[in-house]
Amino acid sequence: MVRLVFFISLSLPRTSMSADERAVAPAKAHTEIKALTGLRGIAALYVVIFHLNGLFGFPMAIRPFIRHGYMSVDLFFILSGFVMAMTYGSLFKDGFNLRNFKSFLLLRLARIYPLYILVTLVTAVMITTVLSDTYHFADDVLRALPFNITMTHAWGMAYSIVPPSWSISTEWAAYLLFPVGAFLALWMPKRFALAGAVAAFGALTCIAFGPYWLTMSQQAAGKLNVVHSYAPGTTLRCLASFYLGLVAFRFRDLMPARAAGVLAVLALSLLCFRATDLWLIAVFAGLIMALSHDTGFTARLLQSRIAHWLGIISFALYLVHDLVQKIVFRSFPVWGLSHVLPWPVWAAISLTASLAIAAMAHYYFEKPSRRWARALIGSLENRTPVFTRATLTRVTDYVRSVAARPQTPAE
Repeated sequence: MVRLVFFISLSLPRTSMSADERAVAPAKAHTEIKALTGLRGIAALYVVIFHLNGLFGFPMAIRPFIRHGYMSVDLFFILSGFVMAMTYGSLFKDGFNLRNFKSFLLLRLARIYPLYILVTLVTAVMITTVLSDTYHFADDVLRALPFNITMTHAWGMAYSIVPPSWSISTEWAAYLLFPVGAFLALWMPKRFALAGAVAAFGALTCIAFGPYWLTMSQQAAGKLNVVHSYAPGTTLRCLASFYLGLVAFRFRDLMPARAAGVLAVLALSLLCFRATDLWLIAVFAGLIMALSHDTGFTARLLQSRIAHWLGIISFALYLVHDLVQKIVFRSFPVWGLSHVLPWPVWAAISLTASLAIAAMAHYYFEKPSRRWARALIGSLENRTPVFTRATLTRVTDYVRSVAARPQTPAE
């Protein structure tokens, strides 16, 4: 009954709001905060290096920092919630609206799906053909493919054909729940938004210190590195961090831009130690809030050409790097190519190849396909419906006129 009343309240218009109930209005959809784009690029590069660590031995002095690279994904989730609130939060100011929800989902699909489905299909073909002897996939590709195509695989359905895509699947769940999350975090009284943030942080605590059934891994206590497709904690990890990003957007003005430098240094320091994941969640949220002002020394560093370019190609880099690394470090040795060059050179080659392929994928496929998909969505939304009330009236009047027409006498 409580749930029913809550969802009914989402559909009712809000005629007046007290000062405590008014949230900061989201920014325009075309606004880009370059510092956050650069932050996303650095985080994507961090993920690539983190995955490289499992295939190539880094010096012991930097391994603790490298091994903490999985926290970049949690940064992505918080950042995604923040950007979604900024861009689309106003669509659900008055509760759930089916038309706005459809537009939101279509725009998100236009953004992520073309390149995602291309890399998924290419990987599926390669691991069942030329890489079948060297690429280990823990599931049946044909059984897993429908769930990967619909981005539902990390909901306990199947393993990820593209390993990093587990986070895309969980974020798709966050998009489907976005109207509820946005309404609670942005437009409900602040005390409810903060209560939701406390609940989200509590969920992350349960994941970090939770039982085996929640994580499906024997991870050390305090770690948020949960990626198992059949673990409930995997999707919960995304939903909780995504919601914290929504709340961070609402309260972003409470964090001054000058705090970005201190928070960035604190984050880099915490990444060098184990069991600091929950602290990092709070620091990441504060860092994003501070950088959202797009001013200050730290923001200028992240606005640099290299960092901003990494942010531009970050989605493509996130998707393609795993296949490149698997080919270089698992297939090349079987094919007798690993002895040609020393391993550090192969590591540099895999990183360079990942960046190059990601750049080509972004500029020659992701960007054009996104533009095409958005144009298609616009044309579909602007076209005149075939079956309208006026059309139905004309058809009904015509049928009535034919039925009332006098019959010609038979000869």
